[in-house]
This record gives sequence, C-alpha cells and structure tokens, in this order.
Amino acid sequence: MELVESLNAALQYLEKHLLDETDSAKAARNVGLSRFYLERTFAALTGMSVSEYIRARRLTLAAQELLAGDLKVIDLALRFGYDTPESFSKAFSRFHGVTPSSARRMSTLLRCQNPLVISIKMEGANIMNYKIEQMDAFTVVGAEQMFHMDTSVQEIPKFWESFFQQGLHEKVCPMLGICFDADEKGNFPYMIAEELKLGMVAPEGMTTREVPAHLWARFSCVGPMPGAIQSMTKQIYSEWLPTNGTYEVAQYMEIELYSEGDTTSADYYSEVWIPVKKKA
Repeated sequence: MELVESLNAALQYLEKHLLDETDSAKAARNVGLSRFYLERTFAALTGMSVSEYIRARRLTLAAQELLAGDLKVIDLALRFGYDTPESFSKAFSRFHGVTPSSARRMSTLLRCQNPLVISIKMEGANIMNYKIEQMDAFTVVGAEQMFHMDTSVQEIPKFWESFFQQGLHEKVCPMLGICFDADEKGNFPYMIAEELKLGMVAPEGMTTREVPAHLWARFSCVGPMPGAIQSMTKQIYSEWLPTNGTYEVAQYMEIELYSEGDTTSADYYSEVWIPVKKKA
C-alpha cells in the first residue's frame, strides 16, 4: 500500500474507533506501518501528533453533542474517554476556550477539527540534496535516553544540552544522533553517539548498539541547530518519502550526522540518513 494511501487508511481507522481506546499504535498496526513511521509522517504533514488529532476530534464531537442535546457533563466525559467531569472540563476549556457549562448557556465560538484526508500537493518546495549509498553494518557507542513521540521535538534538544553540561562529549564524540523504532506506547530510544572503531573500548556508562547494513538515503542539511535538522526531517517525511516513487523506508530508524564547527552558524553542515529499499 502506498504511503498516502496507508495514512488515509489509518485516519479512517481512527475515525471509526474514535470513541474506543484507540491510538496511533493500533492505527499503524491496522495498516501495516510502524508507529514511529506513522507518527513521524503524520506530524510532518499536519503539524500535530496523532494523539493531538484524536483529542481534537473527540472534543469537536463533544461540543456538538453538548449543544445538540441535554447530556450531563459527566455522561459526555465518560463517552469521550475522560475519567472525571473535571478532567473533561479542563480539556474542553483548553481546546474551545470556554467550559462545557458556559458553552451550553451562551452563544459562543467553538473550535472544530474536521476529519482529515491527506493528499500531497507540491508547490515551490525547497530543493533537497541527497545521495543513495549502501553501507555495511557498524557499531555505535554513546549516551542513550528514552523519549515519547509526542514530546521528542522539544525534549531531544534538552538531552543534547545535558550531554555537554555533564561533559560526556569528553567520553564520546557527539557525531551522531540516532532514533530507533518506537514501542507500542510511543516511546523510543535516542542515542548521542559515535562509531565504535576496531580496538576502541566503550567508555564506562555508555551504551553500544549495532546499526545493520542498509541502503541509506543521505540528505544534506545546512543551517543552525536544532531548527535546520528538524526542518529537513519534516521535509523528508512530508515531501520526499511520499513522492519519490522509487524508495520506501526499509527499517524504522533515523541517523543525524553532525560535523565539527559552530552549530549556531548559518552554514553549519549536517545530514539526515533514512534506511531505504526499492519499492516492489
């Protein structure tokens, strides 16, 4: 199934099961994608996480039912997956800007998240520079931490700051940032690492992992961190992967390659690597 087709099938699954205990893991499994890949691509195309979308859809329907009928707030809370009226009211207020009781009493503007249908339309996209390269398996060593798909964009830069503050760059050269596949709960390991060369001993407290042999799509990125590499990753998932016609993801991981130099410089060079294979 093509990527855009798979994403829309996942959206249809979420809509069908909106009032069930559903999440991106179940939707991804239903259409044969990795949760990591679904979340990454969905966020790149829509600007929100799958959980944010589910929450917005539920609160949109909750507002419609609130205005159309006489259901009690506690009944609405339970219907739309909230344990208490208080938690439902807080979520409702954050999304709509008013409490459920206020929305029912007065004429007020409410937000509406309509069901999404994803399509790819290319208009004036930025030029992307990349190469396809076969690489042997190699071992990496570094510091590893778990992150969640919903908050990783904000939290991974903090991990880098902590890495340098703790002086870990004196143990491991921070040339690589590696995302591995996410589990069923949306958690995934991320490493700040370097290649473990033959004869090199892993420093105490550091983690080692093997990166398997793959065909890699290596994308060049120029600009200050972390914005430049985040923008490039978004462009890969929203433009290149859905439209290139030849390659698809082979394994759900990403590698960021960092060069020496001033990471705040406008001409700072980095790369994003995606393991790929030719489409059948």
